[in-house]
Amino acid sequence: MRKDVKERIAAELEQELAAASDLIISGYRGLTVKEMAELRRSIGGLGAHMRVVKKTLLVRALAGRDEEQISGHLEGPVAVTFVSGDPMPVIKAMSAFARTHEELDFKGGWIERGAVSGSQLAEIATLPPREELLGRLLAALQTPLVSLVMTLQAVPRDLALTLRAVAEKRAGEAGASA
Repeated sequence: MRKDVKERIAAELEQELAAASDLIISGYRGLTVKEMAELRRSIGGLGAHMRVVKKTLLVRALAGRDEEQISGHLEGPVAVTFVSGDPMPVIKAMSAFARTHEELDFKGGWIERGAVSGSQLAEIATLPPREELLGRLLAALQTPLVSLVMTLQAVPRDLALTLRAVAEKRAGEAGASA
């Protein structure tokens, strides 16, 4: 590859890295062109795009961005997925694809401004959706508050019930003695 072509591709990668909030590096050895196109279509609607890159050009584009942490994941042929939105649906779609195509494996990446390994990406793929996690958090935060409110309401309620029982007892005694 000519030097000017390498520089152009490295500049394109730098722009894609700047636009992407997250980065997923995966191995694709053994996947056919048709299977890669299928994977690209499945993640394309989720705010991501995948690109097969030369490792040296990727390292050049990552210069100054902790490329040491990423370079450990660059073994064998790699494809880089640039995610510009929420990474969870993309990771889940890639994981679902990997269940039927064992050739695709997570090598690592950057999620939420932190380096992650391939095994961590696989674990992230098993997490429930964000809405469910937020619902669980809300329930966990709400339970002690509901218990406190119920306890605080119990004192005046029990007092009112006790006063009513005393009033009914006195009314029954007054009616029995007359």
